[in-house]
Amino acid sequence: MSNQTDADVIVIGAGPSGSYAAKLLHDQGVRVKLVEAKDRVGGRTWSTKTDAPGGPIDFGGQWIGETHVLLPELGAELGLQTVSSVKPGNDLFVFNGDVEVGEEDQVPTGASWAGELTRSFELLDEAGARLGWAAPWASAHVGELDSMTVAQWLEQNVQSSEVRLIHEVMVNILNGASTTEVSMAYWAYFVHQGEGIESLIGTRSGAQVAWFVGGMGQVTQLIADKLGHDVHLNWPVTRIEQDPTGVTVFSGERRLRARFAILAAPPSAGSRMIFDPPLPAKRAQLQARAPMGRLSKIQVRYDEPFWQERGLSGAAFECGDLAFWLFDGSKPTDSLATIVGFIGGKHLDVWHSMSPDEREKRFIEILVNNFGEKSRDVRYVHETDWTVQPWTGGAPVTFMPTGLLSSAGSALREPVDRLYFAGTEAAPMWSGYIEGALRAGKIAAGDVLARLA
Repeated sequence: MSNQTDADVIVIGAGPSGSYAAKLLHDQGVRVKLVEAKDRVGGRTWSTKTDAPGGPIDFGGQWIGETHVLLPELGAELGLQTVSSVKPGNDLFVFNGDVEVGEEDQVPTGASWAGELTRSFELLDEAGARLGWAAPWASAHVGELDSMTVAQWLEQNVQSSEVRLIHEVMVNILNGASTTEVSMAYWAYFVHQGEGIESLIGTRSGAQVAWFVGGMGQVTQLIADKLGHDVHLNWPVTRIEQDPTGVTVFSGERRLRARFAILAAPPSAGSRMIFDPPLPAKRAQLQARAPMGRLSKIQVRYDEPFWQERGLSGAAFECGDLAFWLFDGSKPTDSLATIVGFIGGKHLDVWHSMSPDEREKRFIEILVNNFGEKSRDVRYVHETDWTVQPWTGGAPVTFMPTGLLSSAGSALREPVDRLYFAGTEAAPMWSGYIEGALRAGKIAAGDVLARLA
């Protein structure tokens, strides 16, 4: 193989993680090629290029968390304006159509299940703390938790049907999979590295406190604009070859060669690629056995946020055969108000049995039950089903079945000779979030820079 290179580093995947890694390397004078299978940058972030009715829309990830560091810093560097996503008013908890009101991010006053919800959250956070975020696969507690699903853990620890339903919603949306599919070890680790369950589900603190005006997709697009001709779209990687002096990356008959490469994609993306020499067994198993979650994002726009007239924040846990997590997604710069709904995992499987028209009607009826008859006065509806998005095939994040975190979890972050791994799944903290994607990209870029020095 020729030692002539097209770049110092090839970054595979132009989502936030790969784009940020490429930017950091480029800023240090490193020759970079950023390749992407899709016809756009952004990965699991994706915003309208032209305004939808009422203002730009985020089809994918959009939130900035209270303790996130790199994402707000990067947004400021790129000239983006940040606005609060916190909404006043009471939240709703809906169990099989019965609506209960909780005041300002609190569970409903006098709810029979409130105490058990608190205790279950404490047990979940304690399980995550025992594993830690740095190397949960090495914890003395990982074997026991990795031998059971979340559903089995709930059966052992939760009696209240309402509390079980709330946990079902959280797992099915935050991991995109049923509690019967997800390892309890992976779920506990995921919760811990996101600073605890109340952080992950908070709407006034924690993981959801701000947005970028104009949409999250601007982040990767502005980086791509800076990289210019070094970004290659419609370039799905089919093969990665390593030798003592470099890495050759193929897309069919096309090829690029560099001294190092960063694979900034979920593990399952690697299962579509051929590696020569073959990857170590742990990494190969991780790529084969850790699927993407299943998630759909629905957005409905109205002339005004009429739910606020009833003292409601727009946030709701809709629990039942169909389960949603609802938010008020209205930005101050929008001319229409927005309700955002997420459905995932086993609930999305049921959702898929309906036609698009049936799904829209059903979702509107849920909003009517929650927020009143004005929910019928719709100006715009859009559903983004991430399970059918080319080259992504799911959202919001990879999940792990039983037995995988303990046996192959370390391969999430371990490089293989000249090949490094990024993507939000490789982050030590905030995996599954844009902040985690940036952290993983920064770590990978730093490790490669050290070897280039």
